[in-house]
Amino acid sequence: MKKLIPILGLIVQATFSQTTWAATNQGQNRWTHFGVRPLAMGNAFVAIVDDFNALFYNPAGLARLKEWDGEFFNPAFEISSNTTDFINDLTDLTQGSASQTTAVLDLIEANTGQNHHIAFGLTPHLVFPGFGIGLGAHLDASLTFHRDPSAFINFGPELILPISYATNFLEDRLSVGFSLKARVKGGVNHEFTIQDLEALKSNADEADGAASGPKIEDFVEGGFGYGADLGILFTPMDPLEPTFGLSITDFGGTSYSTQIDVGDAALSTPDDVLPSVNVGLSLKPIKTDVMYLTTAIDMHSINQPFDYTKKLNLGLELGYGSLIKLQTGLHQGYLSAGFQIDVGLLALRFATYSEELGNVAGKIEDRRYLLQIKLLI
Repeated sequence: MKKLIPILGLIVQATFSQTTWAATNQGQNRWTHFGVRPLAMGNAFVAIVDDFNALFYNPAGLARLKEWDGEFFNPAFEISSNTTDFINDLTDLTQGSASQTTAVLDLIEANTGQNHHIAFGLTPHLVFPGFGIGLGAHLDASLTFHRDPSAFINFGPELILPISYATNFLEDRLSVGFSLKARVKGGVNHEFTIQDLEALKSNADEADGAASGPKIEDFVEGGFGYGADLGILFTPMDPLEPTFGLSITDFGGTSYSTQIDVGDAALSTPDDVLPSVNVGLSLKPIKTDVMYLTTAIDMHSINQPFDYTKKLNLGLELGYGSLIKLQTGLHQGYLSAGFQIDVGLLALRFATYSEELGNVAGKIEDRRYLLQIKLLI
């Protein structure tokens, strides 16, 4: 422990002088609360939506549920491979006998340019055929070491609370659904220069509270917003069950119009959430009484101006009854995989996938691992 304290001090000091914090997806649009099972399938889920994830991906899927489902405690934890490597190197460092100052600087240098990511989430929900309510809660942070003396921080929680309704038409071949939802977002979204950090430190050193420079709350944002999602599923025939899916999330855009106050200060409001048009197509080439194989292809946020290679997703799932599901796919050009095991009161979901940190798929990979446990209902 005595070795660990000075090492952590050096890392913190180096972090605030040579690092960059960034949000999940490095500023790219996160159009919904992503689920573990969908991510394992390459996030190609708009035309599948046969579980509670329909609340977030496409509310029309609720009309095709066969039974109710509820989960109230299902924590999920996510970490990047860069972060696990860094933790292992840090552990080795605390146990070493070499010069700790030099070792810490070498460790920071080795991690320059690499993204480090951790996140925690919950998705409590209650869904029935045609109706559902849920919460997508997400708290994450990403850290990238840089040599320039500035720190961009984007860190904080985001909540999505949908209430959804769906119904069927044309002998259950056409499903239509919509959601009304609240969004809550808070945290820090600012690039801190050396001057900002020095001003904050000077204010912290003022004992009488009379400092006139910036305060940390000047850089914190928070707000509430209300939006709507629309969704359609269409299955024209029974063989192979070809299904077209369309979802429009945050229809017309969602503004964080209600500010959050901290003391006498009103926090700045987060940026508006742009509408996202998402389409998908799924097939079931194999379907028996005990197993099935589902394939899917999605294009997400097709109305938004970023490269198509980051919008394309492919997915595949092999299921054996309701007990076990195995998934794989391509998300933003990288392989994804995972599984789901459900034994009634206990369910385990795992996914590994990658986020593309560059502007085009295949440039800067950030490999992540996501584990979710459901206890009881």
